[in-house]
Amino acid sequence: MSNDTEKIAERLEFFFSDANLRMDRFLRRIVMDEEKEGFVDIDTLLKFNTIKSISTDSSAVADAVEKVVHPKLKLNEERTAIARVEPFTEDMLKDNVKVSLRIGNIPNEDGNYVHNREEIEKLFSEFGKVVLVRLSTNYDKKEGRKIAVGKGFVEFGDAESMEKAVTELCVSSENGDAKPLKVLKLGDNELTVKTMQQWLDKKASEKGSKMETKAEAKRAREEEESKEREEVEAIEFKLEWKKGCVISLEGLPESCDREMLLDSVKKNVGEGIEARADYSRGDKDGKIRFSEPNDKIAEFAAQLNDGSVTIGGVKVEKATVLTGDEEEDYYKNFIAFKTKQMREKAQEK
Repeated sequence: MSNDTEKIAERLEFFFSDANLRMDRFLRRIVMDEEKEGFVDIDTLLKFNTIKSISTDSSAVADAVEKVVHPKLKLNEERTAIARVEPFTEDMLKDNVKVSLRIGNIPNEDGNYVHNREEIEKLFSEFGKVVLVRLSTNYDKKEGRKIAVGKGFVEFGDAESMEKAVTELCVSSENGDAKPLKVLKLGDNELTVKTMQQWLDKKASEKGSKMETKAEAKRAREEEESKEREEVEAIEFKLEWKKGCVISLEGLPESCDREMLLDSVKKNVGEGIEARADYSRGDKDGKIRFSEPNDKIAEFAAQLNDGSVTIGGVKVEKATVLTGDEEEDYYKNFIAFKTKQMREKAQEK
């Protein structure tokens, strides 16, 4: 077996392993796709940096398949895609708990781990095959990067290796004073070791502690967002409108603006009459809404229609006092518009 074939086989073994598929959502979606029958295109695998750095030849990847010991892999008839012989299923997603250790006191400096995954893998390999090492980090918004927290997980390839490690490195959760048979060191640091199950049990019992899980934080965030949405959706613009208070205008001059419309109201309806111009500069149509009914509103509309009153020296094409469904639709749309404005403003706070 060539050196490149051996290296590609090692990468395939890792990518298709239970340990990686539990972590790798992208690859897991393909492997668990029933329509694809678990096959991953070799062209897709050749996009992975650790494979294309070894070879960009699809036949070289295909040749490496038979060299993978665990999990067993297979090729499709065209030798263009690879799948596991034993399918990866939903119930395998949590199988890592029974073969994983939680380790702590991993040396770190200036937010970075001093030792890499390969070094930790080598340290624990005396107990059996290590299939995955995960080093935990927290994202520091201030620094804009991930910061090492000195903790991680070591996952073994089988229960026998895990049992050996637990026997020598772990103590019972109930006996806080007990010492492990063996202590592993990284640099000058003695590692703390417990089973992943022990760690999960402790987390479950520490409700409200600083060791909140990401899932708990997500739920709290979603609850807060839901509460905010409910508060915003409860906002509603209220208007007790009265009939006969809206004039609809069509064919307004290009020079028209709100001030021009309201000046016309003051001159022809009265100085003390409260009115609003629902109009945007450049529009050909608009509306004037009065706060209270007034006999002069209909008279004003008639004057606009016959041209005895103009807007900016120009006769409008049509002026109508809204009634019936048109009037109701106007207020319905106006209230909906104001409600939307108020909700958007509330969301900005």
